[in-house]
Amino acid sequence: MILNSVTVENFRSFYGEQTINFADDSKRNTTIIYALNGVGKTNLLNAVLWCLHGEFSPSFTNHNDILNWEAARRGRKSYHVSLHLEDSGQQYAIKRTGGENENFKVFMIEEDGNSRELKGSPSMFVNSIIPRDMAGYFINDGEGSDLKVSQNGMISIRRSIRDILGFNVAEKTLRDLSTIKKEVRDELKRFDKDHELSRIEEKIQSFDDSISKAKADFESNKSALELYEDQLDTVEKRLGNSSSAVVDQLIKQRDSAQKNRSARANQLQSLEAQKVSLIREYSWVAFAHKLSDEALDFIDEAELKGTIPAPFNLQLVKDILEREECVCGACIKPGTMAFEKINELTKEAADPDLLHRLQKARSRLTAVKTLSPQAYDRIEKNFKDERAVRDEIQALDAELEDISNQILQLDDAEIRKLEKDRGLLKIKIRETQRSVVRLEENIKSLTKERSTLQDEASRIEGLSPRAKVLKHKLNVIEGVETQIAKELEEAESSIHGILKEKIDSFLDKYLRQDYKVLITSDLNLCLQDRNGKAVPPSGGQGAILSFIYISSLIAIARERRDLDSTILTPGAIAPLIFDAPFSKLDPKYSPNIARELPKLVDQLIILMYQDEGKNVTSTFLEEGKLGKEYYFCEQIAGERGDREIHELNFGDQSVVVTEYGSAIDKVVVKEVVRND
Repeated sequence: MILNSVTVENFRSFYGEQTINFADDSKRNTTIIYALNGVGKTNLLNAVLWCLHGEFSPSFTNHNDILNWEAARRGRKSYHVSLHLEDSGQQYAIKRTGGENENFKVFMIEEDGNSRELKGSPSMFVNSIIPRDMAGYFINDGEGSDLKVSQNGMISIRRSIRDILGFNVAEKTLRDLSTIKKEVRDELKRFDKDHELSRIEEKIQSFDDSISKAKADFESNKSALELYEDQLDTVEKRLGNSSSAVVDQLIKQRDSAQKNRSARANQLQSLEAQKVSLIREYSWVAFAHKLSDEALDFIDEAELKGTIPAPFNLQLVKDILEREECVCGACIKPGTMAFEKINELTKEAADPDLLHRLQKARSRLTAVKTLSPQAYDRIEKNFKDERAVRDEIQALDAELEDISNQILQLDDAEIRKLEKDRGLLKIKIRETQRSVVRLEENIKSLTKERSTLQDEASRIEGLSPRAKVLKHKLNVIEGVETQIAKELEEAESSIHGILKEKIDSFLDKYLRQDYKVLITSDLNLCLQDRNGKAVPPSGGQGAILSFIYISSLIAIARERRDLDSTILTPGAIAPLIFDAPFSKLDPKYSPNIARELPKLVDQLIILMYQDEGKNVTSTFLEEGKLGKEYYFCEQIAGERGDREIHELNFGDQSVVVTEYGSAIDKVVVKEVVRND
């Protein structure tokens, strides 16, 4: 989408009709609108947002007081905003009226200049070119909740990532499908004669609700855990920066003890895993040890008696009788005394299979006797090492507690408070970690039980025709839910690396410090130093971090312009409209940002206060990106008196932006015509 112009009429500070034509050239794609603070920058930005979606930015107050006061005094009852734009080569006009006669229409501009009102929903058309959930990122007043840098330097990006990826429609679909499933299950109760299927489906619904709640609690606890860990890191840094030599020494002792404890904890974990492995390897040896002695004694005694196994091999005796010839060569015929005596030997002869089994048993039992001492030694050593490590951990815990008590007894109220906060945060972290593990296990358990119920439901037969249809409908809904959830998860996961790469690239170029970006598991973003520690940024760094994040989102939206997905909304391409974007930026960063922003978007519109010290305008001019310039002239009905006259400078010319003695109070839009 390319925005050609905006016309505002009687909207807040703008009395009558005021029009701005934006730079829409692909090279000179930047428009700058200068204004003093409080004159109308935010009003213009919100006029555009309101015209598109009937909404305002978070910082825009008094939503019910939009009609210009002078217009209201003169009997006007309505205000208007019109946008002329181009999308996919076609010209459109969007017009919204507020006040007494509310109206919202979209017109297609024909080649001959005539306009034709589009049939259907105007909102649907607008959402097709700049979706409502993405508009706030393109039309930005710097106060959006997703872009606030917290005290700890974190930016919450979960919602904005999902918006820019086009999750909004898919998430609403999942909510709608969940509602539909409940309705189908209620209907199933009326047609399931035996109530067996409806009973199971009712249980599955209960599991769905429990899993949903457990997942929400899990995410909430993970988010809280990372917040506590970040707060702990901040507290420990403040303790470490104390000017007290005593505190510094105690902190060093604690760091050393904590490092040793972590090493011992890892060692204990390894020993516990080894214990499990040893038990698996040798448990059969321990149980078979006594039995092996008795069994070997029995086998040896039997062999000595010659009964088990017998001194003759059964197969040998059978071969002699079959050949009717003894091994000595004597003839043995059936009915003879020799034949009968040899035949009698089969009663005592040994079975080869029995011999094989006895030999195998002897080998196994001998292995038990051989491994038993080895098993005892290894298991005993594992238990001994584990006890020793546990004792070390216990001693280190006592040392850490003692160090904490010493700090709490110091004659420094701030240090004592920090140490107390540290202790409370450690407790919160331990409790939250347990909750995270417990909830994760609970989700797995609930999911497994739910899967068992689904299998049980699929095996039910003898349903009525209507019940079969409802069961099939439930199966289809389940399949759709699974597919949507899978694609959303994959899409969210895939963007992390892309976002980090883009932001790190900006940081490498423009940030003086050696920082990278950290994106936490619960989708918070912050700066990270070379040691991997989160860095609460200064005001200038916080502003540049917000800038980089917004710019990266928009770059990703452009890349997703031609997304082929039946689930996710394609990335929107719209002008980036910024209200006072450079106000918080350090002068050394401003030119770099001004150099990069026009490259990221098709069209850039900036509302700002002129600050020559930041070299923003000169950068746009040097880069050949500045296409249009305007300024707001505030006309005031009243005498100047001793008030200051404000001026703006454009090259070798100056213009007055506060004019006194006007007939009425109003803001007038004027275009800059440079002589240089």
